[in-house]
Amino acid sequence: MTDDDGQRIHTVMSRVLRVPADSLRDDVRRGTLEEWDSLGHVMLVSALSDEFEVRISPELALQMHTIGDIKQIIHELKA
Repeated sequence: MTDDDGQRIHTVMSRVLRVPADSLRDDVRRGTLEEWDSLGHVMLVSALSDEFEVRISPELALQMHTIGDIKQIIHELKA
């Protein structure tokens, strides 16, 4: 995962979830941000798929519990 990719993930998350990018640390979990509910998660997965031009399967989407998980999954899909 490059720093640029990490920044892109934070930018997408900030835009989709409408939270400040500086509040997004790798240990932030789904459900800890009010905006990161089930609908927010679906919107986030779609936005990340578009941004990185990858297909995120439903199984992988369910494994995205933290921002760190998202970074790891995006990294693996881009490899």
